Amino acid sequence: MVDGLRLAAEVRSVNHRFSEISARLPRALSAYEAEARKIIQERTNRGKISLVVTWGGEGEESREPAGTLSIDERTADRYFELLQTVKRKYKLSGDVDLGTFASLPSVFVWEGEGRDPEFYLGLLRQVVSAATDDLIRMKETEGAALRRDLEARVEGVRGRVSKIRERAPQKVRETAEKLRERIRLLLNGDELPEERIAQEVALLADRLDSTEECVRLEAHCDHFRKFLEEESTPGRKLNFLLQEMNREINTIGSKSSDVSIVEQVVEVKEELERIREQVQNIE
Repeated sequence: MVDGLRLAAEVRSVNHRFSEISARLPRALSAYEAEARKIIQERTNRGKISLVVTWGGEGEESREPAGTLSIDERTADRYFELLQTVKRKYKLSGDVDLGTFASLPSVFVWEGEGRDPEFYLGLLRQVVSAATDDLIRMKETEGAALRRDLEARVEGVRGRVSKIRERAPQKVRETAEKLRERIRLLLNGDELPEERIAQEVALLADRLDSTEECVRLEAHCDHFRKFLEEESTPGRKLNFLLQEMNREINTIGSKSSDVSIVEQVVEVKEELERIREQVQNIE
């Protein structure tokens, strides 16, 4: 409260790809809307942000400073002169009615109670800055909680990838033994050169081995945590990284028919989708 005047500001924000700020100010402060928007824009990166400024606090009666509505004769005269000029130049018919004239910008103005305009501007800056500070503190608190959640989820993905990495070589060996056994049955006792069998096993192992994909996926998990720790606005980088992580886990899934590996792949995909939804809330 300053000199008996109490001004309150409320700033709300929801997630949005771009910065979109809407403002609703009392009549006496409407001329400073651009200044209010600027205060918020300089301190936020993105979001759909709404600013509401009112006289009086919550539960209090609004007490807007007294003012008088008057006509700006200089502006009105200039409008009239220009309209007459347009009418003569382009040979237009008709008259300008009162409704049209009254709707022209700045014909009517509110004159305040005699205070210096800088007084109102300073008061507006003060309350909008304080409300923006509160918004930033709230976002920082939510951001810290979101970061902890994402770190835990990424660590869960890493754990499942480790299980896949342990199981994958075993699955290759088991499949190679089954291949040898099938070859023996098909040959009905005849022997196939060991060199040929080894060649087929090597081709099979190459098709089934997902070690490289697991290594890359684990490295992506490390980069994910690094971005969370070091980047001030990691949202876009995390989105790109998640695309790469999904690509690796899809490749792993396409290479294996092992039940235990497929189960882990499904769980990783679900977790990555949850992470993707959370990342949309990060700037």
